[in-house]
Amino acid sequence: MKKVISAVLVLMMLLICAIPLYARAAETTEPGYIYFAVPTEGSVAWNNFKNIYCHIWSKTGGDVYGWQEKAERCEDMGNGYWRYDMSAISFDPEGEYSLIFSTNTGSQTYNLNVTSSCLGDIAYCDGTTNVNPVDGEKTCAVARWTNNKNVHPAIETDSAGDVINIDGIDPEEAETKWGNSEGKSYELPEIATAEKETEASAQEDTGIANQDGINTNLATTWIIIVCSVAAAAIFAVVVYLSKKNKK
Repeated sequence: MKKVISAVLVLMMLLICAIPLYARAAETTEPGYIYFAVPTEGSVAWNNFKNIYCHIWSKTGGDVYGWQEKAERCEDMGNGYWRYDMSAISFDPEGEYSLIFSTNTGSQTYNLNVTSSCLGDIAYCDGTTNVNPVDGEKTCAVARWTNNKNVHPAIETDSAGDVINIDGIDPEEAETKWGNSEGKSYELPEIATAEKETEASAQEDTGIANQDGINTNLATTWIIIVCSVAAAAIFAVVVYLSKKNKK
């Protein structure tokens, strides 16, 4: 009887441990994408938008796609994150590329360099703004990479002919070329904002479908429920067998 109880307890522990392992798997970035944490607080907050776009261009070859074309639309990952699929774009290993994240309502980031090492990385706004290089009467949010610190906001010349070098870096030392890296996977952290609880509540109702069409939020919820019920049932069996054995 002791062996049976021990085996049942081990099985129960395995079921419980499987829950956080599955949940964490849904929170990892993929190297085929770049991610963007939409600013939701302060003077650079983006509100009331429908779509996020990722506009990429080569400093020598021009735009990859036209501004805010359908091919530039990002995918809503929920909880303030959006991602853009880079797998369909052919990059020149010697090319230098920059990007802008923007909304359908007019908000946008300042030009941010992007290299192959940025695949899987998360861009975020640091809370500051800078003049728009194309229109000196407008400002845009300064974006940076979470993990690739050596890939800086781009050095540009504004509409007045002045050089914009936000980080004051030496152009020769900055990482700008696409290169041969395939990127890395990173943990996708939660964004702590005043709207987080509202967003989380909405996601519980609608969920988020991943690239395979699997609703990860809903799937995780059901796995937790099933594992919890199974664990409770196993525990009840253990208690019953223990009492029966004592008799």
